[in-house]
Amino acid sequence: MYAAQLIVLGLITGAVLSLIGVGFTIVIGVGKIANFAQGAFVGLGMYMGYWANVHLGWSPYLTVLPGLVLFGICGWIVAELFESRGRNSGAIGELLVGLALLLLITGLLSVSFGENAVTLPAASYGAVSVANLHIPVSELIAAGFTFSVAAGIYLFMRWSRWGRALRAVAENPRAAGLYGIRVPIARRVAVLVSIVLAGVTGIMISPFSVLTPEVGTTFLLTAFAVVIIGGIANTVGAVAAGLAIGLADSFAAGYLSSVWTTLAPLILILLFLLIRPVKVQI
Repeated sequence: MYAAQLIVLGLITGAVLSLIGVGFTIVIGVGKIANFAQGAFVGLGMYMGYWANVHLGWSPYLTVLPGLVLFGICGWIVAELFESRGRNSGAIGELLVGLALLLLITGLLSVSFGENAVTLPAASYGAVSVANLHIPVSELIAAGFTFSVAAGIYLFMRWSRWGRALRAVAENPRAAGLYGIRVPIARRVAVLVSIVLAGVTGIMISPFSVLTPEVGTTFLLTAFAVVIIGGIANTVGAVAAGLAIGLADSFAAGYLSSVWTTLAPLILILLFLLIRPVKVQI
């Protein structure tokens, strides 16, 4: 029974990690940018849900629509920043832009909300009992949201005109440009989508998460693990990798120590880099 509980918790955690990884794999595969600030936007979304709950008395879920607008604007600004500043400076410039954003957002969260860990005080939505397992409703909502969005992104990439354009840019930007695809616009869209996914994911997981200003760093490491294990620009692989990492974290915390939840993604990254090369597929 204990193992079953760990499996359920691992799959729910993995579902959340999958959505973060999907956004990260899109921005790396299409935008060719390793956005170090990806995890920070997850943290920003978490604190947005926390602020709305504490100061406005809102359910965090009511901030999803405002969050789409806010993170859409942030995404476009960051995309322009990467294109106008980072890309002109080369790969190192892009990495520095992402790192600067990570430090800036972390610092702003620390100044605004303090260094201490916090949780939402009034975000209990009950639990569902399945085979003697009590699963919080908020976690089920987050998992359902994740799989719905991931399925939507997969169908968009496979069947829509814009999705095929993004796939073409991921595979060969120069050839895509020769066929009339506006590569810079596609790259901007990839950055925007990844940041929106990160921010909204943060809102969805805020009811059952512990919030700290540095939480974005943890999500960044996990996002890298998802991309390396699942494959660059491979949305299906990102979902599978997120679930695998969630299970690994759950069993590591259940049978070993909570410290291993941080080490597990790093160990998986090392093992996969030793076993096989990183491939691009979308």
